Amino acid sequence: MDVGEYMMSLLMLGVGVLFIVLGRMAACGRLKPNMFVGIRTARTLASEEEWYRVHARAARPWTVAGALLVALNAAVLAAAAFGRLGQLAWGFSIASDVLIALIAAVLPLWGESEGPHQGEPEQERLDRNTLAALLGFLAFVLAVGAVFGYLLGSGSIGPNGAVGVRVPETLTSPEVWYRVNRPAGWAFFASSLTGILALLWGAFALPRARRSGRVLAVSLAAVLLSFAALGVYAALLLGQHRGA
Repeated sequence: MDVGEYMMSLLMLGVGVLFIVLGRMAACGRLKPNMFVGIRTARTLASEEEWYRVHARAARPWTVAGALLVALNAAVLAAAAFGRLGQLAWGFSIASDVLIALIAAVLPLWGESEGPHQGEPEQERLDRNTLAALLGFLAFVLAVGAVFGYLLGSGSIGPNGAVGVRVPETLTSPEVWYRVNRPAGWAFFASSLTGILALLWGAFALPRARRSGRVLAVSLAAVLLSFAALGVYAALLLGQHRGA
C-alpha cells in the first residue's frame, strides 16, 4: 500500500466521519439551510420546511453510511499495517466506498416527486438537465473504457503499468498477463456496455421523470453493480491461476 492509497483510505474514513456528523445534525434539526453541505435542490433551498423534511429522511442513511465507511477503511488501514492487504482488496474497498457514498447521497431523494409539471420552477428543470448531461458524460467515459476492454480482450495490450489487472503475477509473466487479462478485458467490455446503457437511459429519462431521484439511483446502481461483478470475476480469475 503506497502513500497515495494510504491517503485515499484516510480521506474516505474522514468522509465517513463527516457523514455521521451530518446525519446526527440532520436528525436533531441542527443542519440549517446553507450553500455548502446538505441536499441543496431548488425545493430545499426555497423552503425551510422542505429542507428540514428532506434532511430528516437523510439522517439515518447518512449515519449508517458513515459508520460503514469508518469501519471499512479502519479495517483496510489495519490490514495494511499488518501487511495483510492485497491490491485487489484495496480496489474493492474503494469501489465499496464509492457505492456506499452514492447510495447515501441519492437514497433520501428516492420517491421524491421532482418531475416536470405545470408551473415547475425553471431552476429545478435546469438542475435535472445538468444531471442528465453529467450522466451523458459518464457514458462517454465508459465508452472509452469499453475500447480498452476490447483491446485487452483481443490481446492487443500487453503488460503495462496503466491498464488491466496489474498484480505482480501478471506484470512479471506475459503468459499469465494474457491468461488473466483477455477474459477480464471482455468482462470489462461487457460491464462498460451495461453501464453505458444504464447511463444513457438515465440521461434520457431524467428530464421527464416524475421521480428523478429514483431514476438517478437506478442508473448509478446498475453501473456500480456491473463493475462490482467485474471485480469479483477478476478476483476469481486470479484465484484460479494461483490455485493452479
